[in-house]
Amino acid sequence: MSPGNGFGLHLVSVPGHKTTGGDTVESVESKFIEKLGDMSAFDSFMDFNVVFATSSLQSYKSAFDRDGVKYLLGTWSNTAGQQYSSLLVQVPGSQLLLELVQKSSIELAEGEVAVQMEQRVPDAVLNDQDSRMSNEAVSDTTGDYIVSLVVNRAASSTAMSQLEDFYVGGMGTTMSHDATENGATKKCFLWPGASVHVCFTNRADSETSGSFKVGDLEDVLNGAHKAIIDGHPYCPMDRWFDNHYAIDSHSVSNTKILSYINSGKAFFTCGSNPMRGAGLSAVFDPTGLGIQMDTSTSLPNACSSLMSSNNVSAAGPGNPACTVDTSQCGSLDNTVLV
Repeated sequence: MSPGNGFGLHLVSVPGHKTTGGDTVESVESKFIEKLGDMSAFDSFMDFNVVFATSSLQSYKSAFDRDGVKYLLGTWSNTAGQQYSSLLVQVPGSQLLLELVQKSSIELAEGEVAVQMEQRVPDAVLNDQDSRMSNEAVSDTTGDYIVSLVVNRAASSTAMSQLEDFYVGGMGTTMSHDATENGATKKCFLWPGASVHVCFTNRADSETSGSFKVGDLEDVLNGAHKAIIDGHPYCPMDRWFDNHYAIDSHSVSNTKILSYINSGKAFFTCGSNPMRGAGLSAVFDPTGLGIQMDTSTSLPNACSSLMSSNNVSAAGPGNPACTVDTSQCGSLDNTVLV
């Protein structure tokens, strides 16, 4: 498969890894479950989702109705005023939501309503996938397929102010969407060689229930990154790395990426792959979201210094997380959903 053409969803449990410096995975999952409830009202934590195009949204809705699966319906338009419908559903017990999108209205049952939403997907993506999102008379989902469009994240105002510098200035991506609509600000970015966009939405704190806000989740993630991998780039024990996406591309600007990381603006990890040799393994954006760097990017300065001094094994002294034998981390529950 060519770089940039792969897409998969993974739900990973590695309980032997650490969340030191932040909350536990189980606690965060419980907060998502409480906030989303029966999916009857929009909550800003619904912005932690992956968006897919479909040509048979009504069929998916009918299937969820038959199975008693709760979901939220929304309507929105692109900048040209064309109408789209969204259906959001939570993967049970997890932090992952799926958003299915179609270019059409959707039939509502008596008493059922659809939430008015801001534009969910950049115009360029909608135009490119237009033929796959048209309204077709499909009686069921047999043989149907969904197409990945966007990895979407909620973001605090603090993180939002840093995203353009990280993604455009640091990672060399292109900003594909930048708009404020109905109180929601959305920015989207596209990596070189990729087709799925990465989008971030900032809303007022009042748009989520309870005292735990989007910024609090960012503090949980970044607190763990600081405690576990900051200054320990060869320490693979940060459990929150599994809140990540991967970029498989040979067309990124590795020079730009390394310059940004060497400036000290982002958490990162390094590793050694038998096929590719030593290099940058992961980098974390301002929201705390991890990015698996399958880009053949060479080692940042901090990692090169440790490697050249033959001190890689000592990258973790003083960091209890790195004393854990990774072979004892428990089973890997890796569920591919597409």
